[in-house]
Amino acid sequence: MICGNTLVYGESAKEQECIYCSENSTSPIFCPEGHFVCDSCHSADALDFLKLLAENETSTDPREIVETAFRHPSVKFHGPEHHSLVPAALLIAMKNRGILTQDEKPITTKTVLEGIRRGSKIPGGFCGYAGNCGACVGSGIAVALYLSSTPKKGSQRKGAHHATIEALKLVEDGLIRCCKRSTLYGLAAAIKVLKEEHGVDLGPLPPVHSCENAERNRDCEREACYYYKST
Repeated sequence: MICGNTLVYGESAKEQECIYCSENSTSPIFCPEGHFVCDSCHSADALDFLKLLAENETSTDPREIVETAFRHPSVKFHGPEHHSLVPAALLIAMKNRGILTQDEKPITTKTVLEGIRRGSKIPGGFCGYAGNCGACVGSGIAVALYLSSTPKKGSQRKGAHHATIEALKLVEDGLIRCCKRSTLYGLAAAIKVLKEEHGVDLGPLPPVHSCENAERNRDCEREACYYYKST
């Protein structure tokens, strides 16, 4: 974000000072030039953009909503904003389709904002440091809100977990991280679970070989990726 250099993904965290807000944070990710941007500053503009989408987006297609976000300059190629983007796109699509939650309540802008808030709590680098992927958790967040899940609702909690599990089955591809690929995995898992288990149709899964972002990714796995579109 600052100098264009390649970030180093270390094995242990160290304390670093954010170049924007001067707050100290611990992170295993650092710039060889000494720059550091905390998760809050890294995703701040993008989260504001997602909140605007929650209020104004009219599309009923989760993938179309995601592609709109991908093109926005505030959404970096990799970053924790993708953890909020997955539930945002799914919930916006449900809101615009007039889908009710499982307990017959409307999905509103407030619901979408709650999905964005929950996703924003997942730190950057989660996929490599926590044995989970934030975009996959975003799938579970969307389903949890649809099911009105809480820690004390057994079947609803199970349903939310299942969406995350299905997304993780996809992300268990042996490739290095790509937030765009993981976002599409998160969408695919939630769309599949919502349709097959809850009768909620959000349209087709993101198609194979449909990625428009490969040239922006210096670490693209190309033909090894399910979504890579060969030129």
